[in-house]
Order: sequence, then structure tokens, then C-alpha cells
Amino acid sequence: RRSSFGRIATRVDRAPREATRPNDERRTRRRERANARRANANAANANDGARSTIDRMAALPAFELPTVARDDDGFGPPRKGLVTSEITEMIYAPYNKTDKFGRCADWMGDERDGHGRERDGEGREKRGDKQRDERRERKDREREGKGKDASASAGGIGGGVETVFNFVADAGEEESFSLVDNTNARSSGGGGGRGGRGGGRWNQFGGRGRGRGNMDEAARDLGVGAERERNRQARIQSRKAQQWNTWAYNRQQQQVHYSASVDIRPDWEVVEQIAFPEIIKQSLELAEAAPEDLATYGSVRWFDKSYDRVTPKSEVLLRRRTEEPPRNVTASEDPIIQKYAAEGTGNVFTTDGVLAAVMCAARSNYSWDIVIKKKDGKIFLDKRPDGNFDQLTVSETAQEPIPDDPEDINGVQQLSAEGTKANRAFVEQSLTVEKDAYKFGEPVPFFGEDDNDSIAYKYRKWNVDDTTKLVCRCELNAVSESKGMDKGKALTTLVKALNEFDSKVTGIDWRLKIETQRGAVVANELKNNANKLAKWTAMAVLAGAEQMKLGFVSRVHPRDPNAHAILNTQTYNTKDFAQQINIKEANMWGSLKLFLDTCRKFEDGSYICVKDPLKNILRFYKYEESASMF
Repeated sequence: RRSSFGRIATRVDRAPREATRPNDERRTRRRERANARRANANAANANDGARSTIDRMAALPAFELPTVARDDDGFGPPRKGLVTSEITEMIYAPYNKTDKFGRCADWMGDERDGHGRERDGEGREKRGDKQRDERRERKDREREGKGKDASASAGGIGGGVETVFNFVADAGEEESFSLVDNTNARSSGGGGGRGGRGGGRWNQFGGRGRGRGNMDEAARDLGVGAERERNRQARIQSRKAQQWNTWAYNRQQQQVHYSASVDIRPDWEVVEQIAFPEIIKQSLELAEAAPEDLATYGSVRWFDKSYDRVTPKSEVLLRRRTEEPPRNVTASEDPIIQKYAAEGTGNVFTTDGVLAAVMCAARSNYSWDIVIKKKDGKIFLDKRPDGNFDQLTVSETAQEPIPDDPEDINGVQQLSAEGTKANRAFVEQSLTVEKDAYKFGEPVPFFGEDDNDSIAYKYRKWNVDDTTKLVCRCELNAVSESKGMDKGKALTTLVKALNEFDSKVTGIDWRLKIETQRGAVVANELKNNANKLAKWTAMAVLAGAEQMKLGFVSRVHPRDPNAHAILNTQTYNTKDFAQQINIKEANMWGSLKLFLDTCRKFEDGSYICVKDPLKNILRFYKYEESASMF
């Protein structure tokens, strides 16, 4: 059964296979015919596309490939035949591979890569002792001054040609030159360390030390002349560093914008302006320097000599003065000046305070203003009745600006009011009442019978030029006793007071320095209050005061602006002090002449001159005078 079953199964299994062979052959033939049809269709489409592409290309311009030079022996164009007729006239400098010249690729170099390593045609690098020996030999040749031969042996188009790139310094030629300036360069460490003995440190000429030879060269830098030159260079460097530090410090300082002394109205017309540099350049020598005294009024008291002996250890408290307005009337309201104007004594009328402000305008930082009235060829220079012209400034020209804050006790307005009160209180307190007052002349016409202020007025006249006759009212407030041969003689004196509000801001503590370093204290005040001291000095010169007495008044406590103490009093000769602070009468009169020449250009009317609060400029405005103008 098993065998018969197997035979039957074989028959049954083979019968279907034999029966399916015709079907497979037919299916294969159909697949082949379909593939053939598909291939024919693709070929037809390709032929159509090729024909259309050829037609399109035929319509385009003809493109011809240029002739490309080929070098079978190496990479890049061949070395021969490079120079054609088109570039024959081009100027260029050939260079060698050993030149210190940056480039992307070296087409004409020898068989070396960018690192100086040899390579064969297949790009394989050859390293070994031979490469290091060649590099060492090349460096030796360059050191010995054979750079030209080394450049020529490097090969390439520039071999053996002297160019701007293959130049090598000749050591023998360099030794034939010597420096004109043999000053030593400053070096860190004693004698340059090991560089002095041929060590590894670099000297000032860009090379390594060569033993004791440098010591012989340095010996030439010894002597008085070399030491003097080194000191001069050190001073120059120190001065440059100081200037840079000052500039950097000023740049970091916060800019303070001050307000104008008067509100500029939109209907005011700017008619002229003067820049400070133009004022500084002016100079005028008067033909008649001595003024003419027209009249003198008032009486003054004697200065109390006990205040000359006051020191910080024996300071005197400053008594408060009653609040009362000053009696410094304007020039337009002065009956004496009005009389001289009616008589034609002069054509310019003013007071010493206004005149000093004009003469010292270039030293001011804060804003101020004066009124100019021109009529019938006469000019009146006056202050505004309700202005702040009589207020003294404090630290106006200091390096650190004072804040313009009405709420700060150390603000501009508060310090100005405090300094004005302290000045009046010091003048009143330092004048004695035990001696009779010194009378200059008749009582002041515009003072009341009960007024006993120590003030004397001098009406003086100057012939500034051929067209300017100036009449000015000058002020004196004290007389003092002279010493020496003329002991007891009355010397006309102008008494003023400087006030200290905070030593951390002003820079010097008066209580510590005013006895031992008076010069430093005065120099610091000249720096911080240059404009105020210049105006006081100009007023003393105009009034003919022989002496100036400056009182130093300081706060009892830095945070209390109402309590002050007198620390010291210093006496100066007026002319000597003017020379000390660089006040020259020629510059004073030159500034005034420029100011008056500008005013003469105006038509008759009312004008106001305002110092710009942000710029060093004087601006002149024309306005229509009215009752509520300011």
C-alpha cells in the first residue's frame, strides 16, 4: 500500500504541473510583448524630447569652450606659455614660497604644501630628518645674510629676482647704523633678567639678548644728559596721564542743567550775541588810567583789628543780621547819576557791581542778566529791581557742579542766599562801633536819617576812548589802620566774606588747613569761586580800595545752614591780589569796550543781556518795557 500510494500521489502531483506549463508560457510571452511596447514608447518619447531640445538649443547663441592649458606633469596650469599678448604689459611682482606673504594657494611653488612639507604626485607627505635639516639650514642662511640665495634656491617664477616680497635684511649692513636717541627703554625686572646674558627674554630691539654686548650699549645711556632726557620723558608721560584722567573724570560727571536768571519770553527778539572766547581776547590800555573823582558821599566804620587774630581754635560765632533788603539802588534811580546824565558829564552810566559783572563775564558759569537802556546817545547799564543780581554765588566754578535743587540745603539757590547773608553779617560784625565813623563826604542822598550802614559811594569818571565817557558809582564799606611808618593812617578797605558749607564738597577743611596751609585754602577758593573773587577784585580796583579783607566763615555743623563761625581773616593789597588771580585792567577795559560797542549798534529802546545758562554766550534781547515786564 505504501508503494502504491506513493505512486498514485506522484501521479496526482505531477499532473497539474504539466498541465500549467502552457499557461505559464503564454503569460510570459504577453509580459515580454508588453515590455517591448513600453520600451518602444519610451524610446519614441526620448527621441521627441531630444529633437525638441536640439531645436531649442539651435535657437540659442553658440557656446564654445575656451582653450584650457593643461599640465600633465603637475597640478595647475603649465609653467610655459602663461604670458600671452593680452597681459604682456601688466606689472606684477613675483614672489617666492619662502616670502612672508599670505596667500590662498601657491600655483607656481615647488612640491611642498602650505606647511613646508614635501609631497609626491599622489599627495602623500614625506616627513623625516631631511625636512628638519633643510629647514634648519634655511634659517641659518637667513641669519648669515644669505636671504637672496635662499630665495633663489626656493624655485618658482620669482627665483633669483629682487622683489618687494623676498627682501631679507643684511646683518652686516644693519651693524653699520646706530641710533640717534640712546635713551634706555624701561624694562621690568633688574637689567632684563636673563636677557642680559643671552637668555630667552627679548630686548627692546626685538631680538634676544646677546650676552654682555648689550651691557656695553646700555653704558652709553649713562650720564647727565641721558638722565635729564629720561626725566623729561617721564614728565611728559605724567602730564598726558593727568590730562587723560581729568578728561575721563569730567566725562563721567553728571551734567547739571541750570535755569536762566530770567524767563525768556517768546516775543523777545535776539538782536546780538557775544561768545566768551571773543571777550577773553580783548585788551585796551586807557590813555588816562587815573579816573576823575566827581563826588563822594557817606561814611564808613573802622575795621576791628581783633578779627585779624581769629583762628579756628578761637573761632567767633557769627551773629545773625536782621532781615532787611539792601539799599543798593539801581543806576536809573540814583539821583546823583541822573544829575550827571542831565548835565552831560558822561554818556555811559552804571554801578561798580554791574561793571564788574561785564568785565569778568568770561569767568561766570551761572546765568545772570543786566538791563540796558539806550536813549539820546546815552546808555544806562542797570540791574533788574527784583532780580538776583546782588546774590552771591557759592562754588560757581567748582569742578563738581552744585545741584540746582530748591529743596537741597546745598543747592544753588540755598547756598546763594546763605552766602549773601553771611557776607552782610560778617561786614557788620567785623566793624567796630567804639570809634567814630570815618566820613568821606556828605550823607548819602537816598538814605534815610536812621540808616547807619557803613557805606561810602564814590562817583568816578573814566575816558574809555574818544567816544565813551563812563560815570560809575563805586562802593567802599570800611577803613583800616595802616602799619609801619604811616601807622594809624586810614586805608580804604573793601570787606567781604567767603563761606564754607561742606568740606567734603569743597575739597579742603578750613579748620584743619587755614592756619598751616593758607595758600592752599586760597588757591582752592580761587578754583571754586573764580568769578566771585574776580568781581570783588574788580570792584576794589574801580573804587580805589587800598586793601581787601576776606573773612572765612564756616558752618558750625555741615547740615545746619543757619549757624556759622568766623575762622580767620586775611588781608591783601588790592593790586597784588589782582595780579595773583590774573586780573588785568587792560582785559577788564577791553571786555567793557566790546560790550559797549555792541550796545551802540542798537536803536534807542530797552534791552536785556542774559548769560546763557548752558553755553558761554551773552545774548542781547529787545523787549517792550511795561510795568509787569519781569
